[in-house]
Parts: sequence; C-alpha cells; structure tokens
Amino acid sequence: MNVNDAIRKRRAVRNYTDAPVSDEVLDRLLRLSLSAPTGSGAQAWGMVVVRDPDKRLALAELIISGGAQYFITLRPRKDGVSEEEHAQQCRDYADKILGSYRRVPVWIVGTVVPRGNYPESMKDGGRDDDLMSLAFAMENLFLAARGEGLGTVPTTAFQRFEMDAVRSLLGLPEEVTPEIISPLGHPEAFPEGKPPALKNTFRSWKTLVHDDSWGALRESAEG
Repeated sequence: MNVNDAIRKRRAVRNYTDAPVSDEVLDRLLRLSLSAPTGSGAQAWGMVVVRDPDKRLALAELIISGGAQYFITLRPRKDGVSEEEHAQQCRDYADKILGSYRRVPVWIVGTVVPRGNYPESMKDGGRDDDLMSLAFAMENLFLAARGEGLGTVPTTAFQRFEMDAVRSLLGLPEEVTPEIISPLGHPEAFPEGKPPALKNTFRSWKTLVHDDSWGALRESAEG
C-alpha cells in the first residue's frame, strides 16, 4: 500500500482479534515510527512496547476504565437519569466499544522523555515541541501499521484518569509521561467512512484552508 492510500484508509480501529503481530513487523513499524521529525534533534520520546500477556490485559483494563471516566465526564446526562445510572451507562458503553482491547497482542505507549536541552526561558515551549515530535512519531506508526494491514487508534485522554496506575504498571519514572497510547493488532474489519456521530458535523478540508490570509476560505462552511 502506498502512503497516499495509507493516509486515506487509516481509521480508528477499536475491534481487534487476538492474532499475533510478528517481531519482524513490529520492529519495522518501530523503526519507521522513530524516523519522524524531532524538535531540536532531541528525540525526546520513548516507546514502551507491551506484549507480556498480564501487562497487556492490565493496560487494557486501565484504558477501558479511563474511557468510562472520560465518557462520564464528557457525555451529557439525560433527563431523568441519576448520576449513578449515567455512570453505569458510560461504563457499559466503554466496555462495549473497547472490550476487544483485552485481546490486543501489542500495545504501544508513546512517552515524552525530557532531554534537558532547552534553557529555562524555553522550557514551556520546549515541552510543546517534544509532545508534537511524539505525535509525528505516532502518526508514522499509524500509517505504517495501516500499510501492513494492522489497526491502531490514538488514545490521548483515557490514560489521564488512570495515570498513577499506568505509571506503576509500566514502571515509568515521574518525568516520563505516557501521552499517546495505541493498541496494535489485526482488526476484525477496518471501518469504512466516517463514524455516524461525525457524518453531519465533520468539516470538509476546503472549509479549513485559508489562502494567504485568515478568512479567505476555499469554501465556506455554510456553502
């Protein structure tokens, strides 16, 4: 698959089989991932590859639990539904859409690893650079995985609700942060098209492009 097709056909995969991923393929994906641009040449990143069966399952449970907390926080509670009922609905929803994470053969945990290469006056902006560099690396991973017929999905929020447990499970030092986590495995099927929730709200690319100055859109959202 060429890179154009990999970009167009990459999808957030949340339903996986337990089919293994070979060491050869995994190493190839990691090398391509870590060929990404890196701010100031710092390589302020690290990839934790989780294949141990017990750790894989434990990480999946933490991501599912964090997803439930995310949905509890983000989704509006319906009229006439108690807080506990709302929470249970969100836990059930997380288990329904993320449950196959329990059989994913590999997890890739993308971490920011500060290298101390920014002066004090640039530390805040430097942290942003490091996070963006990690995002470049993870996007390389997602596209390379799609080219191999494998599924991924970026997880950037769920782990925040279980951060201490994730750190403990992976033995992460305090300064190393798991910013982007993805399952890696064989999808039951690759999703096609946009999710139903996005079909009516997703903006076309032309409504996001401004030529030469802000506001000179290729196409208005109303048009």
